[in-house]
Amino acid sequence: MITINPDLYLGNIVRTRIRLARNVADYPFKIEDYATAREIVKKVNRALVRSDTFNLYYVSNLTNTTLESMKERHLISQNLIENRECGAVLINQDESISVMVNEEDHIREQCFMRGLRLKEAYDRITKIDDDIAKNLNLAFDQNFGYLTACPTNLGTGMRASVMMFLPALTESGKIRALVQEVAELGLTVRGLYGEGSDAEGFMYQISNEITLGVSEEEILAKVEQTVLQICKAERDEMERLYVKNEILTMDKAHKSYGVLTNAVILSYSEFMSHIARVKLGAMLGMIEISDINAIDDLIIKVRPANLCETYSKRLSSQNRDLFRAKIVGATLTKIKE
Repeated sequence: MITINPDLYLGNIVRTRIRLARNVADYPFKIEDYATAREIVKKVNRALVRSDTFNLYYVSNLTNTTLESMKERHLISQNLIENRECGAVLINQDESISVMVNEEDHIREQCFMRGLRLKEAYDRITKIDDDIAKNLNLAFDQNFGYLTACPTNLGTGMRASVMMFLPALTESGKIRALVQEVAELGLTVRGLYGEGSDAEGFMYQISNEITLGVSEEEILAKVEQTVLQICKAERDEMERLYVKNEILTMDKAHKSYGVLTNAVILSYSEFMSHIARVKLGAMLGMIEISDINAIDDLIIKVRPANLCETYSKRLSSQNRDLFRAKIVGATLTKIKE
C-alpha cells in the first residue's frame, strides 16, 4: 500500500466513502408492504445496538426539507426519499455512518471519512456489516456472492469512492480523457452527488464499477492506486496552469475571497464558482487558510435545505441567499490566518 504524504495531497482528496449493499434472504428485493418494511427496520436497529449509538429516522416522519438536507449531507439517497412509506435510516452521532433500510436494496451501509482512508473506512463498515450479518440472514450465493437488486452490485456489493477536487484537469479539458482512462480500469467518475449529477466546484467522485469476481481488497487497492495517479496528474497540471501563471491565479483567488467575504446576497452557484478559486488559492499558499477542511464543510453547510435546517424554518430564495452570504463571510474570515 502506498504511503500518502498529507502535505502533498491536502485539498485534492476530500473524502472517502465505503458503501455496502445487502438484502435479507427470503424477502422480495422490492419491499412495498408496510408491515414487512417495519419488520426489517426493527431487525436492523436491534442488530446495531452494540455497534454504535444510532438515531433511527423513518422517512414518512420527516419533512421534505429535512430529507433534502440529509441528502445534501450524503446520508441518504433519492431512492430512499422516494420510498417514503417503507424507508428508514440509522445515523450515528458524528454522521460518519449511515445505514439506509428499504432503499434500492434492503440495507445500504455507508461509512464516510476525511481524506484517503479506504482501508480504515472499510474496517469500520465491516464491523457494522458483521453485526448485521449475525442478526439477519443475508442473501448470499456461493457463486455470485451477495445478491442485490441491481446486477451491477452483485459479488462484494461494495462501492469504494473518493471525492476529489480537480480544478486543473477540469479547466485544461483533460478531465474528459481521464474519465475514459478510468473507465478502462473498471472505475467511474461522477459528480458531487453521484450518478447523473454535475461536478460542482470541480468536485468528482472516483469509484469502482465492478463488484463481481473481485475481492474487497482488490477493489480498495485499485481505487487507491487510481486516486494517487489522478492526484499526480492534477498536481502536474496545477503546476502548468496555475503556478506558472502565479499573478493571474492569485488575482482570481483574492477577488473571489473578496466577493465571498463582502457579498450581501449569494446564490449557491455563485458561491461554488468563487469558493473553488479560494480553495485553490489556499492549496497553493496564495491565501492563508488555517483549515481547508472547513471549506469542504462549508460547501455542504450552505446548500439550500441545510440552510433551512440551520435556521429551523423554510426560507425564500432571497433569504437563503442572504443567510448564505452571512455564513460564508463569517466562516472565511474566521479561518483566514
